[in-house]
Amino acid sequence: MRIYSPWLVLLTAAVCGVTAKEVIHTASLNFDGAGHNLSSQNNRGGWVNPEDLTPMPQCIAQQDQSTWLSAMTQCTGKRCTSHFGVFCTHHQWLTQLSCLSTAFSSDVIKGYLPYCSRSVLAKAQLYVWVREHTGRTWLVDVGDANELQNLSPASLAEGYAAVNVMYKAPTCLTRSVSALSMEPFHRVMASCSFTSTTLHTGNAARPWEYSGSLRSMIALDFETVGYDLTHHRIGYGNYFDKECFCSAFTIDPLQEPCSGPGQIDWTKERLWINATCGPMSLPDNWMDRLKTTEFAYIPIEDWHWPTCVTDMPKQVTGLTDQCATDACEIDSNGYCKVKRAVDRACFCHNISYRSCGGSCQIFETRIDYVKWLHGLCGSVQDWHGLPDDWRHLAVPIPSDMVPWRWTIQPSNTSDNAPITLPGSIESTEKCASNEEKLGSFALINIATFLAAYLGRRTGLHRITRSFLWHPHPWGWVSTGLLIAVLQLLANCLNAFLVQSTFGYEDTPVFQLMLLWCSMPRPAWLPILLITSQPFEAMNFSAAASSLLAEMILQLLSSYYIIMTVDYGLKHNFYFADMEGVERGTSAKTMYAGALLWFLIIGVAFVQLWRTIPIMNRLTGSGNLDLPKWQRSTQRASNNAEEPWAYSNEHRTRSGENSAHWKTKSRTLEETSLMSDKGGIHKSYGTLPTESQIDWASQKAFMNLHVVTAISMLLLWIAQWLFWGGFISLSSEEFCPPRLGILTAVWIVFSLAGAAIGATV
Repeated sequence: MRIYSPWLVLLTAAVCGVTAKEVIHTASLNFDGAGHNLSSQNNRGGWVNPEDLTPMPQCIAQQDQSTWLSAMTQCTGKRCTSHFGVFCTHHQWLTQLSCLSTAFSSDVIKGYLPYCSRSVLAKAQLYVWVREHTGRTWLVDVGDANELQNLSPASLAEGYAAVNVMYKAPTCLTRSVSALSMEPFHRVMASCSFTSTTLHTGNAARPWEYSGSLRSMIALDFETVGYDLTHHRIGYGNYFDKECFCSAFTIDPLQEPCSGPGQIDWTKERLWINATCGPMSLPDNWMDRLKTTEFAYIPIEDWHWPTCVTDMPKQVTGLTDQCATDACEIDSNGYCKVKRAVDRACFCHNISYRSCGGSCQIFETRIDYVKWLHGLCGSVQDWHGLPDDWRHLAVPIPSDMVPWRWTIQPSNTSDNAPITLPGSIESTEKCASNEEKLGSFALINIATFLAAYLGRRTGLHRITRSFLWHPHPWGWVSTGLLIAVLQLLANCLNAFLVQSTFGYEDTPVFQLMLLWCSMPRPAWLPILLITSQPFEAMNFSAAASSLLAEMILQLLSSYYIIMTVDYGLKHNFYFADMEGVERGTSAKTMYAGALLWFLIIGVAFVQLWRTIPIMNRLTGSGNLDLPKWQRSTQRASNNAEEPWAYSNEHRTRSGENSAHWKTKSRTLEETSLMSDKGGIHKSYGTLPTESQIDWASQKAFMNLHVVTAISMLLLWIAQWLFWGGFISLSSEEFCPPRLGILTAVWIVFSLAGAAIGATV
């Protein structure tokens, strides 16, 4: 079997200058574990053929061989190997074995030992050759080969590496020389190299030959140093002893072979020396200014932009090309793998928070942009691209938590400074406090509350009837529409008052009107007052008109309420931890109020849908004043009761009650004679009994009014939560001028609506 090691052939030829006339090929012989030739020598009285001698050791072949060959030559002579009688018929060059013991004295070995001692394996190979040919168990001094007789993997103190790691070193390093010995990089590497097993490089069948022309022995083969000298095996290939190389090849820290900091070869050199020889072979600050991808340089494939990249200007997005360079990505063995990367310092020193606008300055994309910018450049030396309050920008700020972008504040002032019209002495007052804003809403509610409550208690509905008009059966529809129109008119008038104020010209009137529709109003109070009366005395038309007006206003307010719920769900305000966020509690209150409103509306709608059939049965004629079972009585007694009802208001309540019960008794007596078609069962006695159907209808109608009153009360509470949170959240952005005038307008129109509602 023929074994070929091209790398060592070329390397040794370059180092030793093997002549072209030496035929180089390889052949295998049988060796024991120590590399001894087991072939029997043709011994002719102490003389042997040169080809029967052990090949030259590797470390000798890599040096000047003249002394070694001279020793071999002086022990070689021309001897007669065949006789015919007294005549010699064949002469042959033979080497005397006993001469070798004398020729290869300690003095001869001493000249080769420094080079061969670099690698423990090379030294062990030399020891085996000397012991076999001289019989000595030492090289130069007695005992200097004791550690060579039983090698193990631990004998390579720093371990070994494959020779091909040279390709990971920069060219400037592999072409350099050792600072102390001035030996080239490749020569030092060759002196420390070994193969997985002992190999022959040359003519293994004829390792030695006497050259008549040169009058000297010449080597036609030499043995490579094999890892099998440690009595262990490794994978096939070429290796080198790290301790050998690192002690023989040194770098002057003041004159490193590669160019200075900032160059990729300088980084590759230092990483290669560190991975091969450790940091002790480098200066203490060897890691400074390395071009590695650990922090200072970001590989192109690992680069990412924030979500607002589409709004970044070209001069920012182009920085990745402007700052692109080669950098080292350190592999698992510590060597450099060149990558195209972005210089972090170059990029960061050309960007700041103000470099990008658009979506980069708006809420969630702004938060992502700030976190990206801080993570990318926050640790870069001398970078101050973020504002001092950048931590507040990395979380939602109050204006971010408001679902709409328009505001009510002076356009040409800041920090609530008063606005003065040039050439005029009129100036606007500074922004009202949150307490004043909420107080104005409370004042409006109190005024409306008192109007509705006192109107019902004092008979305001009868007074307004006498001055306005006679109620129509469908009058509750027009009344409800009129109440809603009055509220919208108040909102519209106030919106125009705001827009007409100097500095508030950009206020969106329609949007402001819709927002004000969601203000809390005590519309539940009239329905609650009506529900608290006996069933026969209830004014269902008044309740229906109030309910219709409130439904219209709630429908208009749903625009901003639903917008708030949707915005809160999209941006996770309902489930996110708002601790530490400025005015986070106010935002939670506003969004909780909006969600509560949405849920109440949903429940109320379901309840209304379930009671529509009952309402249709009770209001089949369109008259909501009395239920169906009382309408026949109303027709019979209408002419007699109306004059009595409108002309006897001065009577005492006891008298009214007496007349009421007389009328009721007469009505009941008449209804007792009605047939089953009237919905009343015949019975004996003075008073009739109601049918089960009418009793169920009355109960359902009462339940509907109770549910309506409670729902409207809960909606009122939800609107207070919504507005309380909104005003506290946007105290600087929600700054309506002339708050007292606005409040007065709302109170006047609310009182008018309450008065009109009492006429039904």
